[in-house]
Amino acid sequence: MTNILKLAAIASMALAMPAAAAVTFNVGIGAPVKVIPGNNDFKGNLNAANLYEYTAGGATISLSGKATLTFEFMGSESGFNDSFSAAGGTITASENSSFTAWGSVPRGSAVYNGGPITDWLFSSSGGAVNKGIGTLEFGIFLPRGQLAGGNYSSNVLYLGFDDQITGDDDNHDDMIIRVTAEDFGGQGTVPEPASWAMLIAGFGLVGAVSRRRRGAANVAA
Repeated sequence: MTNILKLAAIASMALAMPAAAAVTFNVGIGAPVKVIPGNNDFKGNLNAANLYEYTAGGATISLSGKATLTFEFMGSESGFNDSFSAAGGTITASENSSFTAWGSVPRGSAVYNGGPITDWLFSSSGGAVNKGIGTLEFGIFLPRGQLAGGNYSSNVLYLGFDDQITGDDDNHDDMIIRVTAEDFGGQGTVPEPASWAMLIAGFGLVGAVSRRRRGAANVAA
């Protein structure tokens, strides 16, 4: 019986402890949502990551909490010199008028507070300069079935740049960046009142077991 009470107390305390709240990117989807076109040189790679559509004009990105963001250059296809910057210019990526095959090239990490993100910028020698989230040049790749005006949440985003939005490709493959969010400092949620009650009950059960064992030992003595 003592072992059963111990197990019950441990289970009670385990249930009372909240799981860490995973930080995510929250994408406000602009209009219209478009299918990744066949002339995107990395369509197959994006499809393999379950990404088939993209949003650009009018989109927003925010973080659900404080996080460490890791940036990776994934590939490029452009006739211009293109670049990406984030975290006040401390994170950068660039390509020089050439095709770069798909593959992760780490570009560094930065800590961001929760809330809207406004300092991710693409630029090009072709004339598109400081094109940020919500502009037509700045694409955010999405899974199937996303709707304009809706929301999409994930801890990983793939961003695509189109350095000639008035041209005839509009495929957002001139530079692709992957960003991954991880909880900063192991932050978690605060237990709800019901969780506190379960935690206290668990400690009470442990105390009761301990008292019973001491009492039994005194009687035996």
